[in-house]
Amino acid sequence: MLNLTYPGVYTRELDSGVRTVTGAPTSIALFMGPTLRGIDQRATTCLSFADFERKFGGLYGKSSLSYSVLHFFANGGGRAEVMRLPVNNARKAESRIRQSVTTANPSLAVTALSSGSASGSLFLEIDPFGIGAHPYSTTPPHDTKRFNLTVVDPVTGSVERFADLTTEAGNARTADTVLGDPDTGSRLLKVRLLGAGADGPQTTGSVYRIEKDAVAGTFDKDYAVNLTVTRRAADGKEDAAFSVKDVTVTVFKKDTRRPASRLELVNQLVVALNQAIRANADRQGKLAGASVEGELCEDGAFLRLTISRPDQAPGAERVHDATVTIEAPASGASLLEEYKLTVLAANPSRYRLGHPYEKVVFAGTDQFLVSDTRSGLDGDAAGQPSTDTFKSAVTALDALDPFFNLLCLPDLVRPSVANPMSPHHAGASTVYAEAARVCARKFAFLIVDPPPSAVDIESASSWKSTKLGFRSTHAGAWFPNIRVDDPLHPGTIVSHPPSGAVAGVIARTDNQVGVWQAPAGTDAFLAGVYGPSVEMSDGEQGLLNPLGLNVIRRFPLYQTVAFGSRTVDGADALASQWKYIPVRRTANHILRSLSDSLRWAVHQRNGEELWSQLRVNCTAFLHGLFRQGAFKGVSARDAYFVACDASTTTPGDIDQGIVNIVIGFAPLKPAEFVVISLKQIVQPAV
Repeated sequence: MLNLTYPGVYTRELDSGVRTVTGAPTSIALFMGPTLRGIDQRATTCLSFADFERKFGGLYGKSSLSYSVLHFFANGGGRAEVMRLPVNNARKAESRIRQSVTTANPSLAVTALSSGSASGSLFLEIDPFGIGAHPYSTTPPHDTKRFNLTVVDPVTGSVERFADLTTEAGNARTADTVLGDPDTGSRLLKVRLLGAGADGPQTTGSVYRIEKDAVAGTFDKDYAVNLTVTRRAADGKEDAAFSVKDVTVTVFKKDTRRPASRLELVNQLVVALNQAIRANADRQGKLAGASVEGELCEDGAFLRLTISRPDQAPGAERVHDATVTIEAPASGASLLEEYKLTVLAANPSRYRLGHPYEKVVFAGTDQFLVSDTRSGLDGDAAGQPSTDTFKSAVTALDALDPFFNLLCLPDLVRPSVANPMSPHHAGASTVYAEAARVCARKFAFLIVDPPPSAVDIESASSWKSTKLGFRSTHAGAWFPNIRVDDPLHPGTIVSHPPSGAVAGVIARTDNQVGVWQAPAGTDAFLAGVYGPSVEMSDGEQGLLNPLGLNVIRRFPLYQTVAFGSRTVDGADALASQWKYIPVRRTANHILRSLSDSLRWAVHQRNGEELWSQLRVNCTAFLHGLFRQGAFKGVSARDAYFVACDASTTTPGDIDQGIVNIVIGFAPLKPAEFVVISLKQIVQPAV
């Protein structure tokens, strides 16, 4: 409003009232399930399968999701959101770091954001030198509460650095606050302060030293190693069937050349332990596949051994407690002391998350623990999230901003180890029903995979008619599985759920034509697919199509194609107006685009000026779709209408703060049946 106070010329700018309605994305696919690695229950964007490999570790034999993401990008998908779900009973690797080597008081609890064995591969590096202290100074840092922290993921190559952290509560650089920031914090782990205001972790050996550690000569006696490995069940009881007691092996024989360095000493020690394990496994059938790994920490001053667990039986949950004793000499220094190997408790500057570094020394004998830190991390042998985990993760999508259009849950139909004809997740239909509800609220579309029991026309018909367990116009079901290569086992062809490939076909169709085009027909070919797991004829498809079950078929020349475009409610008997997928998805596209672009109208003056602006904006958007061929009709009058005036918004609505926009569109429905009529032309008699 102009303030007219003096005679003269006043200028102002008027709003045209035209605000562009931008079309929302239509083919962002969300995949939920287990992966080899990655952060649990956090949606991560992948723009290619190479992105997925970097962030989630690539293909994994116990993850149908990983193969589905590969099929999605291979068939034209451009953007995938991947949410890793933790495996049932899987743990997150955690380390508690002491304040210093001389005290047992804890300073930090560091926990991985991922679960399973992948979380145990992270490294944590600590530099205790505070601000103003030179890193090579021999005096303590000026502020013992401050430290620098670096997180390294050696598998993906990710490195995170956080400088000038402190244990002081309420500080802007408090460690748990900095690493827990949702935008700038760690993407790999979280930190919890155990000693707020106390000294930060003071490591021993942050500045590495290069020392000559060569040893000459030969051994004056035999050195033996005694190995004891006890496997315990989750309840703590010993599992005698897999435990080994007092396996003795000679590591170094008298008069043989001494190892020239600590590294060579450790390598020979590891070889000897592995020989002992293999010999015992051959003799008693225990610890088959187990192996010992050794590493030198702190520039060779600190020895650490770990033992890899063997393959477990399905459902087994066991851990290893291993003790190694190196025989002490009758007189003089022990072998480890001779090579200056430290076995006392220490605060190393480089931690492998979840790996304990405490050592025990007994009088007269060098004894230290060999820890299996991966036991229990991987959870159940089936490597699958629980049904409750799936359902809670799907329900949690309600609280997230809409970032997906297609939802795929391929691991829900993974076969059970005990019975390949039944799914591992007995409540899969319940999860699918919840997913369909969320998709309806988010203007998204659910792609349902067939269960393991759907192996022919009869079982597929029974599943769709009586066992699917829900109805929805925001979901579509496909049958059968597709036959594809397994890159993890070259030369092997496997049967795999089709949701990832179908989502890729939908994305490709959206990009080439539009969301109003049915993702079916001879153009909807599935790349990289040898064919459906069940071949069927026209007549057999005629039994499934009226039930609203979309079929994947193989035709000569056209190869493997998606040959159905009905929603779950697309059965002929239901007579739903949302029978076809492109009609449902076109409506979703319109609703999401308008709801995202018309937020500016909230709290505006509810009158003719606002109504006119809304009509103009909605009409411009719908006319753009009409010109692209999204609606039926030869003119805009036939294709759509927009009403927003006194007839749609009454005085009572205005009193309640409501403005009503009524939109209608004439959808294009797919031509499922092409009927050709032929007759002879009879020539009249002359």
